[in-house]
Amino acid sequence: MHNLQLTEDQDMIVDTVRKFVADAVAPKAQELDEHRTFVQEQFGGLAELGVFGLCVGEAAGGVGMGLVPFTAALEAVGVHSSSLARLWIGQVQAALALEAAGGDVGEVLAGAVVATFVGPEHGIVLDGGKLRGLARVVPAGGQAGMFVVAAQQNGSPVLVVVPGSDGKRCELKGLGLASAACAAVDFGGVAASPLASGAAAATAIATAQRAGWIGVAATAVGGGNGSIAQAKKHAGERIAFGKPLLVQEAVQRKLVEARRAVDAGRQLAWHAARLADLGQDATEAALMARITAVDAMVLAADEAIQIHGGFGYTVEYHVERHYRDGKMLEVLDGGSDAMRTRLAALQMA
Repeated sequence: MHNLQLTEDQDMIVDTVRKFVADAVAPKAQELDEHRTFVQEQFGGLAELGVFGLCVGEAAGGVGMGLVPFTAALEAVGVHSSSLARLWIGQVQAALALEAAGGDVGEVLAGAVVATFVGPEHGIVLDGGKLRGLARVVPAGGQAGMFVVAAQQNGSPVLVVVPGSDGKRCELKGLGLASAACAAVDFGGVAASPLASGAAAATAIATAQRAGWIGVAATAVGGGNGSIAQAKKHAGERIAFGKPLLVQEAVQRKLVEARRAVDAGRQLAWHAARLADLGQDATEAALMARITAVDAMVLAADEAIQIHGGFGYTVEYHVERHYRDGKMLEVLDGGSDAMRTRLAALQMA
């Protein structure tokens, strides 16, 4: 199968998501972002489509289609709303971690609860039956009814589930992902017991992390494509020196470089997803995809802003939002610099 080819069933799922995005996400994305409004209605729409279980096995109540259709569908969402895409990623990470640890995934798959995964990069510790530590940036943190937390206990990994009411939240008004209810969450003093520990917890955490990296890569590919589409549209309509910007070589070069970078990220994201679905070690591929695609999104948005000129910095145009979202994606999951360090360690081992 070609790297970017879907099966008939996978293609049907992705087409359904694309239609939902066109009808329910695209028309409201800009307004919701401008007013920092949580995408509750759109989140509910994804739940009604049943896509939160795409990657979860049938035995646990999921669809069992793997990460490839999830990756393809996230691209479609990312074109218009990185906030919604990142919420979907957190929901899937929580479901996959719970599935791997033998927990109940029913409410998460149904979308009855907003769930999110808090990764080990936050340094949360379980000691004496209570958590301590602050997760500084958690997408969905302000709205989550469930936190699935990767923590440490006596130097060993543990996975714990924390009700949303137990964490002390502080809303963040960061640069991007303005509709994703990002928050800092203080878990200090929260009573918890491990759902899984040791090797079982390590497997569950790694599964969630890998899905998150691939998901963010797919989201960034969508955001990069969104910037390129907006830049081409503007350049085709804007006349300078008696001709459209789009026919000028300098503008074409910017678009070509942006396309080249985004397409590279897309190939890496799908490759990592296929490796994971085949049961192979996709850690290195997922990290490469995540780093490459986020870099490409920021590049594409930056070039699109330049093509728009002064208009590119105003909220009436989508490209400034893609730039802000791309910069926000850079700092999640421990940050792109930390991922580069981890990738180097894997490649030099």
